[in-house]
Amino acid sequence: MDVNFSHTAAGSADPVVFERILGEKPGGGIVANPTFDLAPGTAIALDSDAFKPIKAYRLLKAVAAEDTTIEIAKGSGVAIGDVIGNGKKAVACTNLDSTNATKDVVTVTLAKVVATGTVLFQAAAAHATAAVPIYIPKYFLGSWVYAGKGDQTAKLVNIANVRKETVNASLEVIALLPTINAV
Repeated sequence: MDVNFSHTAAGSADPVVFERILGEKPGGGIVANPTFDLAPGTAIALDSDAFKPIKAYRLLKAVAAEDTTIEIAKGSGVAIGDVIGNGKKAVACTNLDSTNATKDVVTVTLAKVVATGTVLFQAAAAHATAAVPIYIPKYFLGSWVYAGKGDQTAKLVNIANVRKETVNASLEVIALLPTINAV
């Protein structure tokens, strides 16, 4: 018997970022046209009249003090010239190899040990002892914002419990949002 049945496998599910959302900005906000897709749980800040992301770079491999490159997960939007921070140290990205389908290899010299899975942040400027994020975070995105689609309205979360294993923000950025708890 021929029933013309074909199976289509389900796509991969998005990771759970929010354990519980307790507050949102009524009506959301306008996120400026991003250069890369922004996932829920990305920290954003108000810059001029639109919200802009604070890039987050999740390490796929531990970093030793002498390493001159780091391996980060795809989708971070990393670009040559970005300043990448961890703790109070930030250094500029001088080269980028994005040919691998699962990771980006970024040339930076952090000169410190950083564990696998740590999320680094986009810093305002390179500094050895006083790095700060490029913007002061205001909200987390509660919905996807896609690159190349122009300015988009998005759900903005300001009070929540987030999973530190899957949230698209570093602990340094989360610390600047007193009503966001990483669990």
